[in-house]
Amino acid sequence: MTLAALDATSRPSVGHLLVRKEDEDEFVLGNPATGRFVVVPEAGARLIELLAAGQTVAEVADVLELELGEPVDVVDFVEMLVEAGLLDEREAAGEAAAERVEEAEPGKKVKYWVVSKIPPWVVKPLFGKAAWTFYVGCLVATLAMFATDHSLLPSYEDAFVVTDILLSVMITNVVVMGLAVVHEIWHAFAGAAAGVRSQLRLERRGIFTVLETDLTGLWALPPAKRYSPFLAGMAFDSFVLFAAVAPRFAWSRGWIDLNPNLVRFLAMLVLSQVGKLAFQTMAYLRTDMYLVMATATGCKNLHQVTRLGLKRLIRKLTPLEQRLLREADAKDLRVARWYRLLYLAGIIWMGWFAWTFILPAAKVTLGWASGVMVGAPVFSFYWWEGIALIAFAVVNLTAPLIVALRNRIRARRAAAVVAAEAAAVPA
Repeated sequence: MTLAALDATSRPSVGHLLVRKEDEDEFVLGNPATGRFVVVPEAGARLIELLAAGQTVAEVADVLELELGEPVDVVDFVEMLVEAGLLDEREAAGEAAAERVEEAEPGKKVKYWVVSKIPPWVVKPLFGKAAWTFYVGCLVATLAMFATDHSLLPSYEDAFVVTDILLSVMITNVVVMGLAVVHEIWHAFAGAAAGVRSQLRLERRGIFTVLETDLTGLWALPPAKRYSPFLAGMAFDSFVLFAAVAPRFAWSRGWIDLNPNLVRFLAMLVLSQVGKLAFQTMAYLRTDMYLVMATATGCKNLHQVTRLGLKRLIRKLTPLEQRLLREADAKDLRVARWYRLLYLAGIIWMGWFAWTFILPAAKVTLGWASGVMVGAPVFSFYWWEGIALIAFAVVNLTAPLIVALRNRIRARRAAAVVAAEAAAVPA
């Protein structure tokens, strides 16, 4: 890529970029407004510092050559920032970021989730020391109740709250989706408390379709400040789980009296929250705990390095995959040696979960719906109820495939755009 307006006399506008030391000889360089971040060596951080001071490309090159004892291609570095999405071509040519924002194309403007725009002081009490003590206390108390009374542990049958299968499925899914949204809101709240805005999107993790809060901006913060936003969703889930288990525990001991319908509803909540918390521990699916572990170990691309390392054992890697593995960070390679065991265990767990919970529930739902359709008059209420159940089950089972197909189409379109832009730029 070559920027026609970028030359030795240019003064690239980089004052809005954030630079933070990540490791002994590595720095995080990013644009908080777009959530784009890259890791650069110390020379890259020094280069940004000089450009931010108003020096030209030629002046920065002279200073760096004097300090490092070797020439540095400043133009190439700035072009890399453009390709990474940290700068646009006008900023690279010297136009101020503030002058560019108003003219940005509507389709390229970052749309942050409204709940992430809450002032930090409003949500900080939800993630202070007292709050985290409460969240951890909820989880510990719940585990103690499970250990005391095994009947409180969830079963796939708990998904059916009432005898009417369609109504039961509707209740369960509405509640599960509602709690999933609040789970993500808690992530957004924790990000807002740290001064980071976020976006909400639909993604796929293995056989599951999930909502995901994009907290990319956290990589601009020191590692210690990332844990709270990463763990916020699990904190909320722990509270809900405790709120569902505690009444049933007291009821089973005869301490309180509960309506049987409420008991079944609470059991459904337990199944939902246990499933969510168990899912989040599946680091190989790049869940919340994966982000925590990657931060704690200082890894940069652990998931890809692990996946390629395992793939190499069963089939030959492509030239690009071989290069990615060969050039991988030393920390990623070292951690991947034991992380691959968790990766494999996660795959086994996902299969067990599908066999133990998802397939039995789907079998009951589809079996009941089929029986209703066969026995009920065509176009009657119960016939349509069977149709609705089958459609709902099919959508839930195929949703991950649909999301995967959507992501693949988007990736191909993005690659086509890049290829077209490269062909349009003169060599």
